[in-house]
Amino acid sequence: MKYAKSLLFILFFTLVFILRANAALKELPEHFIITKSAFLDKITSLQGLETKIYLSKQNEIIPIEGTIFKFNGQELIKTNEELYVLISQTGVIYQLEDKQDSTYSFHRIDATININYNIASNNFVWDKHIYSYGGYGFWKLNGHLRAFNFLDKEWDIAPADKEIISNGYNWYSNKEGRVYVPFQSIVNAGIIGPESISGIKNYDSYYLDLASKKWIKLGSLNTNTRKLIIDNINNNLFTLDSGFIYTNQDVAYYFNFLSNKIYKSKNSELNQFFIRRAQSHDIFFYKDTIFSFSPETQSFATKKLSLNYYFDVLSFPIWGLDDNYFYIIAFIIFILTVLGFSIWLFNRSVNKKLEQSQLKILKSKSTNQAFVGTEVALISLLLKNSKKGLNVEINDINHVLGIKDKNVGLQKKVRSDMINAINEKYQFITQSEISLISSVRKEDDKRFYEYFIPSSEINSIERILDKN
Repeated sequence: MKYAKSLLFILFFTLVFILRANAALKELPEHFIITKSAFLDKITSLQGLETKIYLSKQNEIIPIEGTIFKFNGQELIKTNEELYVLISQTGVIYQLEDKQDSTYSFHRIDATININYNIASNNFVWDKHIYSYGGYGFWKLNGHLRAFNFLDKEWDIAPADKEIISNGYNWYSNKEGRVYVPFQSIVNAGIIGPESISGIKNYDSYYLDLASKKWIKLGSLNTNTRKLIIDNINNNLFTLDSGFIYTNQDVAYYFNFLSNKIYKSKNSELNQFFIRRAQSHDIFFYKDTIFSFSPETQSFATKKLSLNYYFDVLSFPIWGLDDNYFYIIAFIIFILTVLGFSIWLFNRSVNKKLEQSQLKILKSKSTNQAFVGTEVALISLLLKNSKKGLNVEINDINHVLGIKDKNVGLQKKVRSDMINAINEKYQFITQSEISLISSVRKEDDKRFYEYFIPSSEINSIERILDKN
């Protein structure tokens, strides 16, 4: 009985503690009012401003103190028509309902209860719809696109043709209606292995076309660009109209996704400016100016951002030719090389057979020999000298032909007839237009010729003489 009373006593106080703890947590308000906000005054006064701003703790708009959301960050999204404030890592959304002078009235437009399932997701507004891309939750990164349903006040999945997973390095283009993902990082702690926690890299670059919900492949992240990327999950990027700026090893880099170029800061003052604002809180870009708000002084600091003045373009792009293309090109080159070599072997074999057949025909028409004794003697003389790089003079040819003592007119006729006969036979055997015996004027006396066999035909005539 004594133990039963003790057990009931412990259960009673445990229940009281739980009830008191729950009673201490406040609910988020359905409506709230902000007055005298220099930050909101500036945001709402800039005509045509469309931006997303991560708010610092000192500059939070939604009253979350005492709620379960007190450790969550907040994001402000400004469009031409609306102004929204979201609680990061949740589905909570507040919309600016009314503005009277410096009084701002907000009301909650969602009815969600899930929290901490989309850490580091990219929230944005496109075509008057609120979207949330990616994020970390339930021990893994995802590449899901979620759309807020204004009618049901819930978040719906927006199916795409594939899942492309980002660890925060992505950029939304309001002008194009695209989400650029330069590389993927697959994190899934539910799979054994350290790489599943640190992230398996896939360097294929994509963009998501929001209108068609299709991912379009751009190529692969450039090898030099990969060295600039930090491995950890990140969404503290300073976004511009054409890309984002982030710092790596105390240097600011500007990734321009519209032109596929990377710029490196050459200004140490600008580097320090971004290093001091590494979390990208209370900062946004409007036209050509950076606005940075200080909650302590309730004032804005501005800085002109000149691309030509502050940055140098790097020699490599964000993404380039798909890595797979290199293997395809190498395979094509290999196939073409093999094909070309095979064709060369085939033609060589055909030519050899053709020479043999023509030689047989020629032999049958001339005392069973393609070239007769005097022709062979002349060819042998020319072949011997040509292999040494020497030409044969007229007197040497006359001696071989046995006409050295004849008159000049007869010598010329006999030489010409003999050389023409040899060339005709050679062209018939090889089935080509190439002459076996060629001539060139003498260097010291241009009135006379010297004769030779072209180097390209030496192997061919040797092969024919062997079979002669």
